[in-house]
Amino acid sequence: MKKILLMLLLGITFSFANIGTIMVSKGDAQLKRSQKMISVTNGMDIFKGDSIITHKQTMVQVMLNDDTVITIGPDSSFSFLEYFFDGTKKSKIKMRADRGFFRSVTGKIGKVAHENYHVKTQLATIGIRGTDYSVQLGKDSASYICNRGEITLDYAQIQKHLTAGEKAILHLDGLTVKELSSAELANKPKIKELLNKHTNQASITSDTISDVTENKPETTNIKFNCDSK
Repeated sequence: MKKILLMLLLGITFSFANIGTIMVSKGDAQLKRSQKMISVTNGMDIFKGDSIITHKQTMVQVMLNDDTVITIGPDSSFSFLEYFFDGTKKSKIKMRADRGFFRSVTGKIGKVAHENYHVKTQLATIGIRGTDYSVQLGKDSASYICNRGEITLDYAQIQKHLTAGEKAILHLDGLTVKELSSAELANKPKIKELLNKHTNQASITSDTISDVTENKPETTNIKFNCDSK
């Protein structure tokens, strides 16, 4: 009986444990939690099920407990659906991007359980392998850029692998993959601090956020209707 009670208490504790922290918030952003809207502030805890909604001239940077860093751009909506980290292959992340821009630098889960890392977007689900990547969701298309490592796009029962330096533009008519242009390579955000295992949390600053804001990937303008999540 005591063992059952202990397991129940541990389950409740893990259910309400934070999964990360908002390191930097710049501009007007809200956090949606249990149908309530809360203004985002630096140092705020993030919990499973939370969604971050940003507006114009706004950026939010989140560090999860495994040192994964998510930078969310202006006019974006990003949700943390599932999260568990214990340093083993049981660890998992499941997130969803509904609109806008985000960039991810994966942490420990990307190393010990990369197969359990997934981000759902309007057209595809992203898997990773030790990666730094960014996504721009447009009204009529989605652009995926792999800056480091490798990502896998799952869409329409098809898998496509992108390696560092490749960009994919996805729409209902198909997928276009190409190498990053010289201009895109020259404008890659300066996030060296984020790739250094994030040992110094103070290194994540609004300067990093500004770099990402100014270098969002381009998108195409191809008409289609799609609202899958």
